[in-house]
Amino acid sequence: MGKCLSSQVTGKLLIKEMAMLATITLSACVNSSPSKSNLSGLVDVAEITQNPESYIGRAVLVRNDILETIGERGFILDKDRAFSGDAILAIDISKTPMALSDKNTPEVLVKGKVERLTLASIQQQYNLNLNSELYTQYENQPVIMAEKLILSPDPEDLTQNPEAYYGQPLAIKGELEDLKSYGVFELDEEQAFGGEDLIVVQPKPRIELNEKQTAIVYGTLRPFIAVELEQDYDLGWDLSVQQQIEAEYSQKPVLVAQKIQLLN
Repeated sequence: MGKCLSSQVTGKLLIKEMAMLATITLSACVNSSPSKSNLSGLVDVAEITQNPESYIGRAVLVRNDILETIGERGFILDKDRAFSGDAILAIDISKTPMALSDKNTPEVLVKGKVERLTLASIQQQYNLNLNSELYTQYENQPVIMAEKLILSPDPEDLTQNPEAYYGQPLAIKGELEDLKSYGVFELDEEQAFGGEDLIVVQPKPRIELNEKQTAIVYGTLRPFIAVELEQDYDLGWDLSVQQQIEAEYSQKPVLVAQKIQLLN
């Protein structure tokens, strides 16, 4: 009787272990989809348009130039590749759509879900009122239903024309350089012919950063005035540090980081 009970228990444990293994294996297969782009979570638009079935139903993060706007909520994102893929339609489904125009089509960071456009279904699902004539040519094509949009100009754009971006939420992509122990670093746009690097201040608590890492820095732009930055963000700068960085960065634009997303 004891042996029989022991065999039953062993059998149950074996079945349980096999079930757990099958679950883990299935999970691994799902997570190892070939449609993954890279560690950053950023996806190329061209990758989506070349492999739409791999992305339908998935949340994505893309960063591209806006080629044109369509009505109040639609816009076309550049494919960002010279010889492959296509541009893609995105529809802003946020409560307050970003104000865009064909005269001002900046680069944006877009977070949203990839769907296949069926206008009637999309309008009902997301409670939208879109002009069907504007979207007819995009029927059955992949579309990004954009939950969040944020301006994402290059660092050079901010250093050359900071007044156009002061006080606005921004998401700036670049390479980290010249890291300082007191929470100041520079952001380079990784272009061989790029302009002046953008200064970034990281308030406390600060995450550990390394030279040459690529990141997206979320924050707001303001003039670099050390005393005001210390007062507003309690950066822990003593007088000597304030004087040092004031001499180096005085009156330049600075991005005050609210979040840093490391891409490598």
